[in-house]
Amino acid sequence: MLRLFVPHAGAEGPRLRLSGADLRHLRAYRVGPGERFLVFDATGAEHEARLERLGGRLAEATILATHRPARESPLDLVLAPALLKGAKMDLVIEKATELGVRRVAPVVSRYTVGRGVRLERWRRLAVAAAEQCGRTSVPAIDAPLPLPELLRAPWPGLRLIAWEGERDVPLTALPAPAEAVVILVGPEGGFAEDEIAAARARGFRSVRLAPRVLRAETAAIAAAALCQHRWGDLSTAGAVR
Repeated sequence: MLRLFVPHAGAEGPRLRLSGADLRHLRAYRVGPGERFLVFDATGAEHEARLERLGGRLAEATILATHRPARESPLDLVLAPALLKGAKMDLVIEKATELGVRRVAPVVSRYTVGRGVRLERWRRLAVAAAEQCGRTSVPAIDAPLPLPELLRAPWPGLRLIAWEGERDVPLTALPAPAEAVVILVGPEGGFAEDEIAAARARGFRSVRLAPRVLRAETAAIAAAALCQHRWGDLSTAGAVR
């Protein structure tokens, strides 16, 4: 069934007015008057709606029922990946959304290769991924920050930075529980040693993700998955499509 993110759905009663991208989705899925679809809003509620009218520039629908499904992870997870090139960054945004990350905070470090900032595109990708995977909230996507500025932010909870140092413990060996985690993941060339030292000075703990070398986009996705498995809601009980 089609799912749409309509931030203010239900705020003004049971009537919905849809236009723009939402209208295009209704047409693409060939939803006709009398047929039902799902809408979720900015408060975490999911609504079952019935299409009443499909016009050239506007569609009208009625909310039939409202639920609050428990599909969001209890872990307040911030993924801070180094800015990557084009499709690689798109992939990280999409998969981070599917994995239940609450916020993506891209970072620019010394060896960052990607320079193009496509913030609106990333936010659209996050909305589309949330619609597809059944989430009831859309993760915040921040504008990229230089690494020193991101390190100075007052992050709550556990602070981690992925690093391939031999003395660093695997992420999966860290103690539980944790209610909030921010994890930094480097670019294709990794972090410089002085960047790791600066992160440690700001309370970040360096951890290993795997015994093998991972591509930057793979590392970012793996970091989110490992955090959700260790402290969040990711388990073998999840649905696979």
